[in-house]
Amino acid sequence: MVEIFGGIVGGFGLFFVGMWLLTENLKRLASRRLRQTARRWTANRFNAVMWGTVAGGISQSMTALTFVVVSILRSGLITTQGAIAMILGGWIGTTTLVIIVTFDLKAVSLYLLGIAGAVVVSERWRRYRPIAASLLGGSMLFFGLFLLKESAAPLAEEPWFRDMVVQSGGSLALTFLVGAVLTAIVQSSSAVSVFGISLATVGITSVDQTIMLIYGTFLGSSLIVYLLSSGLTGRSRQIAMFTVFANIPICALVVLLFYAELYFGIPSMKAAISAFDFELAQQLALLFFLYAVAPVPIVLALLTPTTGIVEKLWPASQTDEVARLHFIHDHATVDIDSSLVLIDLEQERVFRLFSRYFEGARRHEDIAPLRDAVGSVLADIRKFLAELQVDHPRQGVEIRNSLMNRLKLLTWLEDAVGVLCETLIERSNRQEFESFKTSVCEGVDSVFLCMIDAMDSDDVQSWNLVSQLTGDRRSLMRRLRLQYMETSPPLERPDLINVLLITNAVEEIFFLISKLEVDFNPHADHEA
Repeated sequence: MVEIFGGIVGGFGLFFVGMWLLTENLKRLASRRLRQTARRWTANRFNAVMWGTVAGGISQSMTALTFVVVSILRSGLITTQGAIAMILGGWIGTTTLVIIVTFDLKAVSLYLLGIAGAVVVSERWRRYRPIAASLLGGSMLFFGLFLLKESAAPLAEEPWFRDMVVQSGGSLALTFLVGAVLTAIVQSSSAVSVFGISLATVGITSVDQTIMLIYGTFLGSSLIVYLLSSGLTGRSRQIAMFTVFANIPICALVVLLFYAELYFGIPSMKAAISAFDFELAQQLALLFFLYAVAPVPIVLALLTPTTGIVEKLWPASQTDEVARLHFIHDHATVDIDSSLVLIDLEQERVFRLFSRYFEGARRHEDIAPLRDAVGSVLADIRKFLAELQVDHPRQGVEIRNSLMNRLKLLTWLEDAVGVLCETLIERSNRQEFESFKTSVCEGVDSVFLCMIDAMDSDDVQSWNLVSQLTGDRRSLMRRLRLQYMETSPPLERPDLINVLLITNAVEEIFFLISKLEVDFNPHADHEA
């Protein structure tokens, strides 16, 4: 008994680790140039479906694929229509693994495990490590599912398990719910379907139960996407909701057709797969494939109106525009001089965005989406600078290093401003403390606005004013901390913690702005 469950648990474990290894190492291989290629290809709906099929085949999780597509969409590399087409392709791609596992390819996965593992640990082949690690993850993923399939067979010989199946009364509705819940937990309809097909091939569950289990996995996949996407807005929300609301009616339709086939003899999916002279496991895998593939041509033909409906129901938000690069573009790496100018402009735009954090704090709004968008821009700038290093290793070295140092300062400043504004948003029962937070919000934001004004005017006097405003604030913050620590009646513990967070953040902000003021100021050398 211990060995049986060990095989099942180990199979799921290998599947999860393999999926993680595969996706993490593929991220390293996904250079900006590759993403630019994806952008060109996804301009055509059929090519976008192909890309989605490949991505779905690799990730083997519609949940993971949905959020990958969401991140690409937020960066502005693809359109909403291209993103929806990729999701359609993902429906196809995630079914391929189930079909492959029904064939006896365990030996192949073991060979791949050995070869990929040897390359990963070899210093001689270090340059191929990300590729080998991706292959290792894929091999572990396959082997985990083979182990899962083989471990299901001994369950047929266990009386307690058969009794449990019998006592469930062969309830199709219960099996459907089990499939949905298991998929929501493991976040992979493929893994749950392989396990269900394995139970059917050894006679533990009926074909009808397995069909309902497979249908339930698609509902479970939609439910977990819905729950995980609750914090998304704008274009990000569009793709998540398309995944959910396109899948649920399809699932409802196939369940109704299945019951019509069972009780009224109307031929449907079960009759379709029975027409093929395949083994039972392959017939059920074919059902999984047909469920995913059948709606694709219909939705693809109606892609334009579908995109219009999605965009109307969940319109683009301001944070979508923030997350999109405004100056760096597809061919920016061709010329080093223009590339460095574009980075400078993009970094300046990031600095201007910090004032929006204070606008959110004034209105007590959640600034997490804005922070995510700014973080995405900073990450894209970092990747672009890394590409310049590869493409032009001997050109613009000093300016590129300066821009990289500025990027570090902006990243630290984003964290400090984010912490400050999130703390300012929190409510307090003490009116004098609320007044203190309002003063901090207005005071710090005024410094940002002065520096933005200096950037716009490029006037020496404006930059001199910024230089005067960005002095050392440590003494002032120390006095404020002591003042609020000794106030009577004493502040409550949450307010005391917020005093420390606010004053520490203000110290850090002024220190970083003083560094950036010198960096952004075109007259700084003359002043010196």
